[in-house]
Amino acid sequence: MSKWINKQGDEVHPDNVKASDKIKDEMVREIISDAIEEQKRMKLFKEKATEKVDSYIALMRQEYKLDVSTKKGNMNLETFDGLQKVSIQISDTVEFDEKLTFAKEKLDLFFKEETKDSSANIKTLMMKAFDVDKKGSINVKSILELRSYEIDHPLWLEAMDIINESIQVAKSKSYIRFYTKREIGEPWVIIALDPAKIGG
Repeated sequence: MSKWINKQGDEVHPDNVKASDKIKDEMVREIISDAIEEQKRMKLFKEKATEKVDSYIALMRQEYKLDVSTKKGNMNLETFDGLQKVSIQISDTVEFDEKLTFAKEKLDLFFKEETKDSSANIKTLMMKAFDVDKKGSINVKSILELRSYEIDHPLWLEAMDIINESIQVAKSKSYIRFYTKREIGEPWVIIALDPAKIGG
């Protein structure tokens, strides 16, 4: 490098930079450059693998006279001998619209009417579900879990209906993973593509 800038943003004369720092700087830059190229290669591999899977799924949906453009559900695609597998998982990020506020009001009314001691624990869980974190986000999982309680009070049921109406799928993300095993009956072993998970 003809120009050396330190961590404070100051220019340092090359003669004032230690030889070991120069060697380290060059090494790190080479590794990062290789990592960026590897990332590009992995991205291309993922895109190609996903395209192949999508083509197969579209072919099967066409065979069963289903909408080819629809992409729903998780699935495992295995080789004929059952020793290799490609796993597809669809993960939806759920959010709630303004109706969630109305659901909370319904639940408040429910707890005003329902004064039995047995409701105390449920009320505590409900209040925690609607708490916001430091980022101003609510606990989606906790709110969805409220729907699992078998409570037949009209206000509770109305609140659950409003929660269902307020659910919005913000985005869907597809994950593709690869597995193999040496023999039938053995557990699946994931083909690690993350450098941190690849054994040396």
